Amino acid sequence: MSYLVLARKYRPSVFSSVSGQEHVTRTLANALKRDKVVHAYLFTGPRGVGKTSVSRILAKAINCQNPQDAEPCLECPTCLEIGAGTSLAVREIDGASHNSVENVRDLMDSFKSLPPPGYKRKIYIIDEVHMLSISAFNALLKSLEEPPPHTVFILATTDVHKIPETVISRCQRHDFRALSMAAIEARLREVCDAEKIEADSESLKLVARMADGSMRDAQTLLDRVQSFCEGGISASETSRALGTVDQRILFELAQAIIARDTATVLGRASDIFATGIDPSTLLREFVHFWREAFVAKLGGENALLGLGLGKDATVELLRLVSSLEATDMQDLWDVARDGADRALRSAHPRYGFEALVARMATRQPVAEIGAIIGRLMSGGDERKAGAPTPPRSGASSAPVQTAPREPAVPRSAAPEPVASSSAVASPPMAGAMIAGSAGFAWEEIVAFASDTTGRVFVENLKRLRPTRCEVGVFEAVGPEFTATSLMREKDKVIEIFNQYLDKQGAARPRAWKVVIQKGQGAVEVSVSEKAQAKAQGERELHGHPAVQSLQKIFPGSKVEQVRGKE
Repeated sequence: MSYLVLARKYRPSVFSSVSGQEHVTRTLANALKRDKVVHAYLFTGPRGVGKTSVSRILAKAINCQNPQDAEPCLECPTCLEIGAGTSLAVREIDGASHNSVENVRDLMDSFKSLPPPGYKRKIYIIDEVHMLSISAFNALLKSLEEPPPHTVFILATTDVHKIPETVISRCQRHDFRALSMAAIEARLREVCDAEKIEADSESLKLVARMADGSMRDAQTLLDRVQSFCEGGISASETSRALGTVDQRILFELAQAIIARDTATVLGRASDIFATGIDPSTLLREFVHFWREAFVAKLGGENALLGLGLGKDATVELLRLVSSLEATDMQDLWDVARDGADRALRSAHPRYGFEALVARMATRQPVAEIGAIIGRLMSGGDERKAGAPTPPRSGASSAPVQTAPREPAVPRSAAPEPVASSSAVASPPMAGAMIAGSAGFAWEEIVAFASDTTGRVFVENLKRLRPTRCEVGVFEAVGPEFTATSLMREKDKVIEIFNQYLDKQGAARPRAWKVVIQKGQGAVEVSVSEKAQAKAQGERELHGHPAVQSLQKIFPGSKVEQVRGKE
């Protein structure tokens, strides 16, 4: 007899032997116990996770002559025939090769016949059902909705989004999940024990990771590794058989990146490619490694164990990321992921990988721009605020240049725009005084506001002509825009008056009456004067010390917009 591959030899034959799909098998088993089997099922999920296997188990369980707690007995004639693929009651159809409307019509003709003797129902399993044409789906709709009482449809697909909603709505849908590394590794260990294969834990973990959630792929890879190795299966031999990167080399590469040792980084990259590894495989392994490092830094030991990593690998990863700040780890993870995506799309993926690891090694430690701007605005040392964090011990002393990024200046930390006072003449003050406060003139209030609030607000105050200015009462006229803006900010005007009274040691009034209207004598500003004032303000803005400091920190950057306090 020819050799039977592991994926077929160890295919599940009962619900309890299906790995990682308890949410599906439990539902189906309960339906069988309660005699609530529906007429149409839709099984969807990634490749190799058990859709077809569960379909066959369900077909056996429905027709089994001696079911045991909703499980097929695997000994009665119906179970044996279905397992051997010779049953006339169970018909498996490949949707890719039977996708026309004529194929579906031929299928519909067989619906009228009764199940063979000994069978309860006829089962139609349509694999890769998304490959059917739209006409074929339309022909199948009526049968799916109201099939003969002795018929059950089981549709399986990896691309459920390609199936019309009219078909999905007529089926009971079950979503199969990609299997975890732990579940795959456990099943591989059972297979190795049954086949008397000696394999260490690290080699099985590597096979489980390369399977990417597919049990069938994992068993196929184990077959390949078993054929490659002589005697027992080790992690190094598994890595060679599968064409993957030795985890020890990835650890050494990561250590050199964190230490900012560019010479070692490029040397390790060259050593990796000398093994003849496929660049796409390397890039996937590289991203997977940095994802584990990211989880190690932010999630700790429990998170790594949840990913299925062993104790030794967990300890090494935690030690590797211990010297990194969380923000630096996130930045490295982002750079690794984005750089790998670009390298995979490149015509020269090897060069893309070398550029990626060099960029990661020469990356400057993350500095929060908000903190830098805050120190600048508070009058801190410009050089100290803009200087990057010095490299840690073991770092390369080579000068590093990074591409500048345009700063996003927060509203609260932005320098206030400077407007030209020469473009707008100050209005006549008319000797406006607050009663009972000698020397308390309107000019002093405007000057006080200049020191405590934003420039735009002060410019609006300058355009007012007070008509009554007393403690508790303020009336003035001004341009329409100014009057509207200040009345909208009346609470702010009142607060300026109260703060000035506090500074003078005078008592605040119990209430304020503030009326600002458009009136004769207001200082109107022409369109040309406004344009001149805006241009002058922009010139003075770019000469502001805070803006100049930012441009020194980010050479080559351009400040396009700055919002001042209002």
